[in-house]
Amino acid sequence: MKTFRWLAATMCVVALPALAAAQQTAGTAVQQTTLTPDPAPYPIASHWLVSGGLGSDFASDADQSVDFAGTAGWLFHGVIGGEFQANFAPDFELDPALAPPFLAGAPSVNSYMLNVIGAAPLMARGQFQPYVSGGPGWFRMHGTPTVGDENVDLDHSDTGWNAGFGLMGFLGQMGIRADLRYFRVSGDEFLGTNGSALRSNWGNVVDDQEGSVNGNVISGMSYWRGNVGVALRW
Repeated sequence: MKTFRWLAATMCVVALPALAAAQQTAGTAVQQTTLTPDPAPYPIASHWLVSGGLGSDFASDADQSVDFAGTAGWLFHGVIGGEFQANFAPDFELDPALAPPFLAGAPSVNSYMLNVIGAAPLMARGQFQPYVSGGPGWFRMHGTPTVGDENVDLDHSDTGWNAGFGLMGFLGQMGIRADLRYFRVSGDEFLGTNGSALRSNWGNVVDDQEGSVNGNVISGMSYWRGNVGVALRW
């Protein structure tokens, strides 16, 4: 009988603090639930974003060129922000119909863009983010003239713009980014009477069939670019 009373007393000593702690935890949970503000309408926090990818330039004035791309930007709650985008094509293959005869080999064409980006974070933590982006920038070309045409200057910079869309998918901070984009260099491009490509920029007209002039080959040029790569946000 004494053993039973001791066991009962011991159980009471152990159970009463446990019950009190459970009640306190429940009260705290209710209090926290009541005081925690609703983060809506933004599902995720503002964050920095960097990415790097490999892809190809194609269509219009391009003919399947390998392209390397890198971006760095910031998104307000994953919805809207800005980014800097750099693209490098060490061997930009021009459409054979538009390639000037005084250009030896494929030139390098790099672009640097300042874009506005708008995204739609999907799922609870914004694991998927379809987006659109676009903005102005500048292009840089470096080419080597053919033998006998060394007086032709094939190093040129020009302004232009880009616009595109894509999808980012994340598992935590790491993820992937797929992007499709259109690029357009300032100036006009049209065909001459003999079928040669004429490019006009800032009032200057250049005939690609004339090796005696300094030709701005990228003026008026346009092309598409698609790439896939890795992305990091924090």
